[in-house]
Amino acid sequence: MNQFQAKMIINRLGATGTPPEFGIEDFTVGLETYLNVIEKEYFENFISMGASAFKLVIGSYGGGKTHFLYSIRNMAWKHGYAVSYVPLSPGECPFSKFELVYKSIVSNLMYPMDWEDIMKPSERGIDGFIRNWFVRKIREFQSSKERDLLVNTYLKSLGGIESSSFTYAIRNAFYTLYKGDEENYERILQWLKGEDIDRETRNQFRITERLDRTTAFRLIRSLAQWIKNIDYSGLILLFDEAERGISISSSRERKTALDNLRQIIDECGNSRLPGVMIFYAIPDEKQLLEERLEVYEALRQRLMGVLSQSNPTGVRIDLEKLEILPLEFLIELGRKLFNIYKIAYPNLSTPPETVESAIVNIARVAYQQRYADISYRRIFVKAIISAFHFLKENPDSMISAPQAQQLIKDGIKAIETQIVEETEI
Repeated sequence: MNQFQAKMIINRLGATGTPPEFGIEDFTVGLETYLNVIEKEYFENFISMGASAFKLVIGSYGGGKTHFLYSIRNMAWKHGYAVSYVPLSPGECPFSKFELVYKSIVSNLMYPMDWEDIMKPSERGIDGFIRNWFVRKIREFQSSKERDLLVNTYLKSLGGIESSSFTYAIRNAFYTLYKGDEENYERILQWLKGEDIDRETRNQFRITERLDRTTAFRLIRSLAQWIKNIDYSGLILLFDEAERGISISSSRERKTALDNLRQIIDECGNSRLPGVMIFYAIPDEKQLLEERLEVYEALRQRLMGVLSQSNPTGVRIDLEKLEILPLEFLIELGRKLFNIYKIAYPNLSTPPETVESAIVNIARVAYQQRYADISYRRIFVKAIISAFHFLKENPDSMISAPQAQQLIKDGIKAIETQIVEETEI
């Protein structure tokens, strides 16, 4: 990690208390068991051999859901998987509207990237994904005198995809890039993004389907089948109920959303989702399963069992129940964050014992907020970054217990203000 990356991490954590999209391995604490089980039992061969699986991730608001999902994403990339991280919300992407879920999946689709590519918006989404696929594949044909024949033969080999419209769209997207026909490529891309296209484009490229609630899941399955077909290990879908509530709040849409969730869990048990693993992260499982309706009972039966080393087939991953004690978690997290802070600000003169004392004091006060609406972990992160800044400017000072209390209060106020602003947008 270089100084620029370290500063970006510190700035993100200090501003919002939420994780950046890169560098999280350097301040991950307590997730080793979950990550090891997922890697060994699923990513190393089970999913890449064509199986599929579903996991429910449970964590309070600010309790590490997004951090965990980013950890899964990075680990999946190491094993050659494509990944789409999909933030769910009542307005833009509710789980009750699968056509919007499809759009979000393709707009957030990512091939294995380093941190520099992650920072480039052009690399994220179905456009960057297809262009990357094209560049990788065309290199294989570059030295051949029969390149046209090889390209056509390769495109015809792209079969086994449920939707014929999706198949034609993918083949023609590749071919128009090969011919340098950006205009037609953009027209095809428009359909792949889930947008409507004109009749001429439909007829020219044999694209007959439209994205709606009846076709959305078939297109998601087709996307997964294509990705498996072009030499990725598979597709990892990360659904994150990122807001304090969940995206399936209204009563009528709630049943539809839960039916969708039940359907997608069931699909993970058949051959139509080859090489797919789905993680669905929620702030509270009671929001899914507390009511006594038939659909809830059906879900309850499918979501039994906690994932562990002794039970790798368990469905639920509870981020509040780690193998490290909560106070120890915060202290270890504080130490790792300070290691990053030292890279961001290399000329620190604060004594190590002063930093350790500040971490312990703030951890103890933050843990007292464990019953608050906002996770004490997020409160701690905000406060400890502020403490590091203070100690950088005042290396001879100490963070006393009253100062720790004030830093925690300031952190809570800042997070609450941010929540209000996000709600009003």
